[in-house]
Parts: sequence; structure tokens; C-alpha cells
Amino acid sequence: MHFPLPTLVPGPVATVIALVLFAYYVAAPPLLHRLRARRDRLRTHQNPTPMADEFRLGTWCLLVEALLVMAFLGTATAVSPADIGWAVPILADTEPLGHLLLGAGGLAVFVLLVLSLARVHIRLLAHVRAGELPHGMRREEFLASPRDRWELGFLAGGCALSVLSQVLVVYTVLFPVLAQVSGSALLAALMLGLLGGWQYVGQGGGMIGTFAVLSTAGLLVYGLLLPGSLLVPVLLWAGYYAVALGGSIALAKLPIPRNSRPLHPVEVTLLDADGNPVERPGRGALDR
Repeated sequence: MHFPLPTLVPGPVATVIALVLFAYYVAAPPLLHRLRARRDRLRTHQNPTPMADEFRLGTWCLLVEALLVMAFLGTATAVSPADIGWAVPILADTEPLGHLLLGAGGLAVFVLLVLSLARVHIRLLAHVRAGELPHGMRREEFLASPRDRWELGFLAGGCALSVLSQVLVVYTVLFPVLAQVSGSALLAALMLGLLGGWQYVGQGGGMIGTFAVLSTAGLLVYGLLLPGSLLVPVLLWAGYYAVALGGSIALAKLPIPRNSRPLHPVEVTLLDADGNPVERPGRGALDR
């Protein structure tokens, strides 16, 4: 078995709903970014519960997505369990072999990124436990992260909402429809992988690039290695967010070190064999 599966027949109404979801996934990130920026500008004091606000906003977005996905499934002409990821995990057909290898490569890349994230958190925690800040990072950046159990709870809820959103919209609707329309699961994975990075527009190139790679890798696993079963992709994403959340919880339990004071510049004067200062090129005697 491999995507695109011939069992999916969306029909005209479900196709329109899929297009609406695709447009929503494209338009929502910049709109939400502007909404957050405007909300922050209008706020007269520092927000003590930013994670709670994000969780509430994510809950409303997930509700809209769930209703649209239910409408898609309810109006589709034909949908099988494998089309929406509810099949038993079975290794994909070996033909073409290249697709199977790409799926295995996606799995390896995802696992390596999760391990890399864990390594970054371990190094960060080691610095903080030693009473120092990592090079190039300010204390204010750490203080902006969740510090109390309520905010950490809302952060965990936000991670769960993110996984559910991907399962409902990307894996259940967009991927099977795009795979069928394009005739290629690989092309659908690449397109939706870029869309996964687009969800983090406004949060820096590092976030966009990381999630573009993670999204593509997860979709390659789903479409080319274990088609029709969401078990492994869900476990992969849950593992990623578990590592990220675990790092935040561990950091919240530690006191954040103070910003280190900049060292005074040190002037070095060279002496010749007679003990006289050596004038450096381009500088006068009074500059030493």
C-alpha cells in the first residue's frame, strides 16, 4: 500500500472544504502574527500569562478546524480508514524502492532533530545550573519563558493543540487530497512541509526552517514509509514536544543567573629589548 490511495473520493463539497482548509492554513499565520503584535502594542503592562492567551486562541482555532474536518468527512463520497490515518501500521510497498528509502530518511531526520533539541536543552541547563548564561543570551530572554505551573500547564496544552491540529487538518485532509490531485505523495509531503514552516512566520528564520524540516520529515514517514497509519507520526511529534516541554519545566525550576558584567578592555603594550614601548603601526605614542 502507498499514497495516493484510490479509495478516497472527496466529491465536490468535500473538495471545496479542503480548499478552504488549505487557504485557512496559508492565511492564518500572518493574520495571527499581526493580531498578537497589535494586542501587545495595546497592552499597557507586561502580560503575566502569555501562554494562557495562546492556549485560548489555539483552542478556538482548533474548534474551527475540527468542524471543517468533520464537514469534509461527512460530505466525502468515499473515505476509507487508511485515507484518514486509522489503518494498522504496515510497511509500504518496496516499489518504488526510492520512496521507501525517502520515508526511512524522514524518520531518521526527525529522530536526529529531536535528539539535537534534547542536547541543546541539556547544555542550556548545565550553564544555568553553573550560575552562568550561555554566550549571546540575555537574562530577559529566560525570564520571558513560563516560570509557574499554570503557565507551564498552558504551554503543555498548546503543544497538544498543535499536534491535534496537524492530525486533523494536514494528515486527515490536506495530505490525502494533495497526494491524489498531484498523483505523488512525495510532492504532497514537500508542499505541506513548506506550509508547516509557514505556520511559524514572524518567529524567526530558525523556527520556520526547523518546522519546515520536521513537517516534511513527518509527512515522508506517513506517506512513504508507513502509509495510512498516524501512529508513528503522532508519536514522533509527541516526542518532539515532550522534549521541548521537559526543557521548559526543568528551566523553570532553576534560578536564572544575572547578566554577566562586560569585562574592561585590556591594553597590551609591547616592549623592545631596551624596555621601551614599541609603537604599533597606525598609532601614535599618545595612544598607548
